[in-house]
Amino acid sequence: MLAGFIRSISPENDPEFNGPNRKTSMTDILRLLRTVSAVADEAADKETAVTQILSAVCNYCQWPVGHAYLRVDDKLTSAGIWSISSSIAAGDIAEFRTQSEQTVFAIGQGLIGNVAATGSPVCIADVTVKDGFLRAAAASRNGLRGCFALPVKLEGQTEAVIEFFSPGVAQLDDEMLELLGFVGGQVARVLERERVIRSREALASSFESQVQGTVGMVAAAVSQMRGALDVLAESTDQTRRCSSGIDDATGRAISRIEDVADQMESLKDALAVVGTDASETVKITHDMGSQAREMRAGFAALQDRAADAEKMLASISAIAAQTKMLGLNASIEAARVGEAGKGFAIVAKEVKALAGQSASATEDIARWMSEILDAISKAGNDIEQIAVAMDNLQNRAEATATQADQQTETCVSVASCVDAAVADSRLVGDGVSEITAAIKHSEHVSSELGKAAHDLEKQGADLSARVEGFVGKIRFA
Repeated sequence: MLAGFIRSISPENDPEFNGPNRKTSMTDILRLLRTVSAVADEAADKETAVTQILSAVCNYCQWPVGHAYLRVDDKLTSAGIWSISSSIAAGDIAEFRTQSEQTVFAIGQGLIGNVAATGSPVCIADVTVKDGFLRAAAASRNGLRGCFALPVKLEGQTEAVIEFFSPGVAQLDDEMLELLGFVGGQVARVLERERVIRSREALASSFESQVQGTVGMVAAAVSQMRGALDVLAESTDQTRRCSSGIDDATGRAISRIEDVADQMESLKDALAVVGTDASETVKITHDMGSQAREMRAGFAALQDRAADAEKMLASISAIAAQTKMLGLNASIEAARVGEAGKGFAIVAKEVKALAGQSASATEDIARWMSEILDAISKAGNDIEQIAVAMDNLQNRAEATATQADQQTETCVSVASCVDAAVADSRLVGDGVSEITAAIKHSEHVSSELGKAAHDLEKQGADLSARVEGFVGKIRFA
């Protein structure tokens, strides 16, 4: 069993019943222990627990003032937690309270710092005369003298210091030290539980934040997936329409290209015939040109002979004129000789008549020869024109044959290109078929993705609800 008391050394205090040296019974000790343990077990928060424990100790010791400091960043700062007896008016210790809450102690500094550094309780009989007690003047003015400071240790480190003050000068015995050490342990339980609760809440908050963040990201991803699926569906519909249009256009293009190919084949055959005919025409015109040139040469020779005939006609005409002159002379001589020359006169008359007929015939022949020469000249000119025309015709026929050959080659080349275009168009058709198949596969995949997104969204909602329930259990455990 524990038993202890606070003994006052002030002569003015009653040594038996009242004040800090009041004798305590086992019942009071057990009541203190039970109260402190119950507070440590059941208090809702640190401030309430520490306040109630301070009040229990103050009631037990009959010390009117209790105060707590908490360790923050290796410094001890007032927690603002007080237990002040109703026997003391708030204004009576206002200065001391204000200074206590404003004073921050480093480890090893002042009473509070030393208790935190050593981890051992300290009792000061009279703080008003204690060297190094920073609040001595305020304590003196507010009527506080006796002081006891108790460390609250957690995992070997002082996490808080609680202090108690009495108007009288007092001293703490060993039994009371042991008893109040138990009280410090219960305060440490309160701090430890708060630390665990905070750690658990922080862990729960972090877990919830991470999971909810993940769920949010999943939801956002699902939303983006749905948006992407909608865009993909629109793209698929548009692609299907385009594919159908391409398929129809490709079919029409193939049909037209095949028609062009057939027409080009017919044109190639026709050009081949034209080329053959042009070659024949070249040959024929070449032969006709040769014949025309030969005729032109023959007419030239004929003109030369006609010129010779003119010379002969001139000679004949001269002979006829001489014959006529001879007949005239013969007639004159026959007349001169009279009867003797009658027979000669008849001959002369016949010669003269013959000469006249010869002259007349010569004139007719000359006229006919002139007409023949004109006809020959005209025919020669015509033959010359025919020969020139045949040369031009031959040149044109040769050009036509050359162009026909070139057009035939062009047609062959175009036909080859048309065949290649037909093959390419068929490849396009095959590609369109593959695109159609790919669209169907894409629609199937999109449908599966949509189902997966719906399932994922549902699972995310379930996970979020489960996490909230789990975190709630952690926080209120």
